[in-house]
Amino acid sequence: MTEHPRDSRGRILPDPSWPADRTAPDGLELVRRFCNTTNRENGADRFAEPDGFSGWLPAGPVSATDRARLVAFRAYLHRCADAHATGHAPTADLPEPLPGVAFTVAAHADGLRLEIAAAEAVDRLLGRLVLAVLDAQHRGTWPRLKACTHCGWVVYDGSKNRSARWCSMSACGGREHARAYRRRRSTTRR
Repeated sequence: MTEHPRDSRGRILPDPSWPADRTAPDGLELVRRFCNTTNRENGADRFAEPDGFSGWLPAGPVSATDRARLVAFRAYLHRCADAHATGHAPTADLPEPLPGVAFTVAAHADGLRLEIAAAEAVDRLLGRLVLAVLDAQHRGTWPRLKACTHCGWVVYDGSKNRSARWCSMSACGGREHARAYRRRRSTTRR
C-alpha cells in the first residue's frame, strides 16, 4: 500500500484527482483539481509546500504575492462550488480583478476565440482557469461543479437530477448515513 504524501506538518496532502468517478468534463476538470489542492478537513495545502506548484507552473520559486493571488482565486472558485451545492449565492465577490490576466480575440476558421495574452506563468494559469469557467458556463456544466456538504471537496455532479451532496458515497455519504443511523437509534432508545 502506498503512503499518502504529507505536508511539512505531517498532515495528509490532498490528491486533487480523487474520486475518479466524479471528474468534470473538458476544461472544468482543471478547475476542480485546482480547487482540490487544499484539504479543508485537516488544513493541508499543496500550495504551502515548497514543490506545491509543480504540475501547475514551470519550475522555480513562486513569489508570496503570486501565491496569495492563486490561493485567493482558489478560495473564490471554492465559494462558487459551495454555492452550487447549497443553492445560495457565493459569499464574496472576486478578491481582485485579476491584474495581469489578459486575453485577445483571435479569428479562426471556426469563428472567434478568446486566447490568453498574459506574459507571466501565474497569469497564464489564472487565464486558463477563467477560460475553463467561461466555457463551462457556456456549456451549462458550471453549476454541476459542487463542494461536498460534509468535507468541502469539489466534485462534478453528473447525476441526472443534479442532487449530489457528497464527494463520494464511500467517504462522506457513508459518514452521513452512519450519523443519521446513530441519531435514529438514540431517539428510539429514549
